[in-house]
Amino acid sequence: MWVLHLVAVGVFIMLLTSVFRRGAEARLRTIACSAIIGLLAFTRAGWVVNVGMLALMFSSAEFLFRPYYKVRNDVHTAFGCLAVVTFAGAVAGHPPWVIFPLACLVALWALTGGPERNRRKQARHVQRRAFHETAVRESSMRTTRVDLDRLFNDPRLPQSARHNLHELLHRCDALHSELRSRQTSDRLLFEVEQIHEDYAPTAVRGYLALPPSVADTQPLQDGKTGAVLFDEQITILHGALDDIADEAQSRGAEGILASYRFLQDKFGHSDDPLKL
Repeated sequence: MWVLHLVAVGVFIMLLTSVFRRGAEARLRTIACSAIIGLLAFTRAGWVVNVGMLALMFSSAEFLFRPYYKVRNDVHTAFGCLAVVTFAGAVAGHPPWVIFPLACLVALWALTGGPERNRRKQARHVQRRAFHETAVRESSMRTTRVDLDRLFNDPRLPQSARHNLHELLHRCDALHSELRSRQTSDRLLFEVEQIHEDYAPTAVRGYLALPPSVADTQPLQDGKTGAVLFDEQITILHGALDDIADEAQSRGAEGILASYRFLQDKFGHSDDPLKL
């Protein structure tokens, strides 16, 4: 029988090394130890149930007083294992004495503002995370803007094509601001952003990848040099902006016409004297 007592001591020591720790590995060890303690409750080493309940009770209370959003899984594991060990002990004839002190600890947590404190800490955590994500995003956008400005002002770009490119970028900014103010389709906004941040930079990088000695002299397609092809790509993107602006305008017109027709049909007076 001494083997059972030795196993109970070993399991209890293992429980103490994991029950107050966080993380998936610690939770799995706590669950395994609790299951073994539940089985030992039906043996001569059933005393381990009482010390197991004591350790799990303090673990549950300790996690309970931590920020809930950080230890949610650990709290659930501690309370669940405590319930299993307590139930197994009760079935084996060990009084579930842990219920009263645990209830007192939970009541103390509630009376000292535990739920409100958790909500307050979680709100601060969400706010800090949002601030951090915003800062990272703004930093990334600043870096992207700096890189694009350097790319769009590369001295290797032909003067005429560079002027055409800068006009395109100015139109992108103006159209994007206009579409945002009119709360138009997200798809149209995305297409404008794609032109500014993807299609135009890709065209510039494609031209800059050409050897400088042949970029303006060697025909690449249909007798056109790289400089001509680059300028035509920018012109195509100008046409894409025209299409986006036309679509946005037509959508605005469709909206007011639909509203007019609805109100006319519902409240307008008919010129037909025979129509009731």
